[in-house]
Amino acid sequence: MIKRALMVLFLSALLILTSSTYSEELQPGIDFDTAAPIDLSTGSASINGSLTKTFEDNHYYMVRGLKSGVQVSVTGSLRGIEPGLTTVSLYSPNRARLTGIDQVVGKNVVKKIELRYLLAYDPSNPEENTLYIRIGKSSGSLNYTLNIVVEDFFDANSGRDAGSNMKDSIPAPSISRETVTVFKGYLSEKEYGNDYSDYYRLSIDLKPKDEIFVEVDPEPDLMVWASLLTPDGFSLRHNKSESKGEPITLRVRGDWQAGLNTFYLSIENMGGSGGGGGYTVNIQIYSPVIENTTVTSMTPSTTWPWPIISQETLRNIIIIISVTVVVIAIIVLFIRRRRRVIRVEEEEWGTGGSWGEEWEETF
Repeated sequence: MIKRALMVLFLSALLILTSSTYSEELQPGIDFDTAAPIDLSTGSASINGSLTKTFEDNHYYMVRGLKSGVQVSVTGSLRGIEPGLTTVSLYSPNRARLTGIDQVVGKNVVKKIELRYLLAYDPSNPEENTLYIRIGKSSGSLNYTLNIVVEDFFDANSGRDAGSNMKDSIPAPSISRETVTVFKGYLSEKEYGNDYSDYYRLSIDLKPKDEIFVEVDPEPDLMVWASLLTPDGFSLRHNKSESKGEPITLRVRGDWQAGLNTFYLSIENMGGSGGGGGYTVNIQIYSPVIENTTVTSMTPSTTWPWPIISQETLRNIIIIISVTVVVIAIIVLFIRRRRRVIRVEEEEWGTGGSWGEEWEETF
């Protein structure tokens, strides 16, 4: 009996201690330094509270351990107790506001909250990142209930976001001439994330005259600009969507060195102004078409005697020479006729001179 009583007492104490610890974990901070950490190990968490005290204007929470390429979504509602101006905002690790909703909430009025933010790769914090959530008011009082969800939007299934330059690029999946290589990436719309550019490193086993074919197919709310680059940053081809959802292609044929060649594929959405969403990349390698050399006729082929000058060029030269000869002939005929007229005029003038001499002798 005593053992059972002691066991019940122990379990009650443990339950009280656990509840107390859980409550302490959910106690919001009053500023960034005291922000309460939110556990998202299960992918989501809920927070609720009230801003009712006269000098209690803000509650702060900290979402930490975030990878690049994840989207943090905050949804829920605010219920006004007394009317006032409210805010629900997301902040970066350096405490700069990223996005938020500012609105007046009236008494007994419920306002919906929907925020999202997609995190780009940050070379200064490659492993993890932190966001802050602030619920605030400038007057009145309110209750809030919010759900925080983390979703993965990794580029090319890499477990992170593709960087915004060649140095921070990620390798694309294996590219083979026998199959079509397909992978997916994501870009964020302005104010809904900071992921505006993705770079991929392409390793391709090529032969001379092979053609590289790349197609980028964006989702309906996204417009993209894509470039295929050499390792020194030279653009071999680039193309741009003319409207959201329009796919674009890049085709490059070259006298490649036989073996493994490295290229970079950049995909951007014009600093977020081109919308946001996912895109699908398709890459294929086409070998050059080999002409059929099978002899189909016994008629001997005629060898062109001037290999440097094409037949078309020679024909144009002959036409020009013929026209020139005709023009010269016309000019010569005109000059000869002109000289004949001048000579006749001189002869007539000479006859008049003899008449004058005879007139002088008479006198």
